[in-house]
Amino acid sequence: MNKPLKIIIILVIGGVLGILAERNKEYLIDGQFIRDHWHFRKVLDNKDELVKSKDVMICLAFGQSNAGDYGEGDYVCRHDVYNYYKGDLYRAKEPLLGPDGSGNSVWTRVSDMLIDSGLYKKVIIIPIAVGGTSVKCWSDGDCRIKLEKTLDYLQKDHIPLTHIFWDQGETDNVDKTTKLQYKERLKKVIKIIRDRKFDAPFFASITSYFPYNNDNPMGINPIITSAQNEVINEMSDVKHGPNTDSLNLAYYRYNMVHFTDKGLNKLAYEWFKKIKENK
Repeated sequence: MNKPLKIIIILVIGGVLGILAERNKEYLIDGQFIRDHWHFRKVLDNKDELVKSKDVMICLAFGQSNAGDYGEGDYVCRHDVYNYYKGDLYRAKEPLLGPDGSGNSVWTRVSDMLIDSGLYKKVIIIPIAVGGTSVKCWSDGDCRIKLEKTLDYLQKDHIPLTHIFWDQGETDNVDKTTKLQYKERLKKVIKIIRDRKFDAPFFASITSYFPYNNDNPMGINPIITSAQNEVINEMSDVKHGPNTDSLNLAYYRYNMVHFTDKGLNKLAYEWFKKIKENK
């Protein structure tokens, strides 16, 4: 092969790689690519046994950043807590596999609280949250694709769900989503799950607080929170999650949005209480 042709080939390959990197730069930059492909976590070979074990919670957790890996701290699980991701089961370790973000989630702390209380002996977390996403993304956009692919894996592996946790609303605050729009889209999200025959109770948090890019008093949008409350009241299989808007003090949020280590502890306890109430 002559030298000019080699140069042309190198330039073409470089151009293609550059285009792919540009299109996926957020995926590459935020560490998700590394966690997907080079997380070096050991796949457990007793997945079926754990799934079928007695007193196990299996929860799908999704929404936007505060349902994902955006919190502070360096939490280490004390009990039998697991992370299901794309057909494999791992010991749960922060940041969890599935959501974006490179920090801590609330779900490992909730899991330890549940096991400490004796409500469950094991917890399997299936987290798929994506930061900055609207309810429309989950009902009709790219997030819906992620949700459906996750449900595909669960169906393929015959894994039931015992709980579904939804924590989302900040983006719709900024987007000025109407009450009708939010309700219709959230109900569509729930229907996507129900159509796949997953009938676990769906816990919806009351969430809208965002301190930027809106004119709502204290950054809380009553239109969004009313929509969430109305969906809960109108659907018997939807339960009240915690009111995360109430956790807006400075020592709970390190950048006025995402949770500090102390904030995650408080948020975990609020989730724990709602789960216990509906046990």
